[in-house]
Amino acid sequence: MHSSQNTRLRLLALLVAAATAHACDGSKPGVDTEAEACSPPVANAGADASVTASALAILDGSASTDCDADGDGAYVLTYNWAVESVPAGSTVDASRFVFGEDPSKVSVQPDVAGTYVFSLTVTDAEGTTSGMDLVVLTVGSGNQKPVASCGGNQEGAAGLRSDMDGSTSYDPDNSPIEYSWSISSVPSCSQLGPGAIYNGQSPVASLVPDCDGVYVVGLVVTDSEIWSDPAFCTINVAGLNQPPIADAGISATYSPCASQTQELNGFGSYDREGDTLVYRWAVLSVPAGSSVTDASISDPTIANPTFTWDEIGDYSFQLQVFDGNSWSPPDVVTMTFQDERDNHAPQANAGDDVSISNSMDCSTASYVFTCEECPDEEVELDGSASIDSRDGDELSFLWSESTGQIQIVSPTSPVTTAILPGAPATYNSPSTRSWTVDLTAEDCVDDDADQMTITYTCQGEYTP
Repeated sequence: MHSSQNTRLRLLALLVAAATAHACDGSKPGVDTEAEACSPPVANAGADASVTASALAILDGSASTDCDADGDGAYVLTYNWAVESVPAGSTVDASRFVFGEDPSKVSVQPDVAGTYVFSLTVTDAEGTTSGMDLVVLTVGSGNQKPVASCGGNQEGAAGLRSDMDGSTSYDPDNSPIEYSWSISSVPSCSQLGPGAIYNGQSPVASLVPDCDGVYVVGLVVTDSEIWSDPAFCTINVAGLNQPPIADAGISATYSPCASQTQELNGFGSYDREGDTLVYRWAVLSVPAGSSVTDASISDPTIANPTFTWDEIGDYSFQLQVFDGNSWSPPDVVTMTFQDERDNHAPQANAGDDVSISNSMDCSTASYVFTCEECPDEEVELDGSASIDSRDGDELSFLWSESTGQIQIVSPTSPVTTAILPGAPATYNSPSTRSWTVDLTAEDCVDDDADQMTITYTCQGEYTP
């Protein structure tokens, strides 16, 4: 209560101060009325307003006036906004003002509920400043009602689960929401009660209709303070058979390295009543010169038959499925096989260079040093980082080394082993040998090469 009294006293003092400002008045005897009538300018901070917390408030001083107009009859004013008082806990000050293209207006975003007082003075082109005008902004708590959405009407089948998706429900204040699903009405043949919903407190709930007819489902959501208006969706369960859905797969483009025999994929087809499907594939179009026909399909009555393409270009296939009662609408898939001129070369990667060092024991007799021989060494060669990034073709590999001094165990494997030959060690005198290993990565048309270097250092050491 004491805080409220202080606020009112503060407002009264500011309003009195503003009221004492001079305004344009009439002429006086013996005074130049043209100069007196237009000084000083008058500030107008706009009407008091109410907003919700975190809403952007616009302070509008455009009604401020100045009798001294420029040559075009327009006012030339400078607007000076200030924060006079804010509620406890607020961090709003003049640094929070946002200025736009219109110099008479400024926006500010309150951060807590309460009363905010802002002041405006204006200065004319002659440097004369007006008295202060105040505007009071009352900010409420701002909690808004959440909005429920049950996902739209849908078709269903008796004995099969229907899922209802309320995940697009939301709270305008971004508060967490809770869900409450219920059955609003069922057909006369149904035995389901209002609570016969699975996961009724979750964003996605389920219902299993028990007979044909229209089921109405309701959803309300709450932010723990306010409940939304209800949203209603229907599930229409029809006794008539619904046609199945054919899915001939995804159309795709294949590189020249693609296998000549390709598989069609109708596994995405389904029947809404869960009936077993019969498949029927047919050829719609093939490139000029191709001999592919319906007879080229290995078994047109299964989901995944194969065919062998023989010309570059587009092959289109149609799929229909039958559930024992009706045929589906047709679905079409197109497989495009590219010319070798459209192929892109792979990128070979032979891996990082490798360095190996060995120190062997030496013995001495009559100042002559005899050292053990450095042994053979094994080094892993790893070309698995080679890729065909643009076409995705499978690659073949070939490792080679020009001197013939090292042995590559599996030259055509992406990862293999190189065996380096041993060598005599010399006391206190390192001996270094290097080999360059080449890797060629190839798709069916183009290839690419990369190299890596193996360095083997051997020396003898004597320990008395």
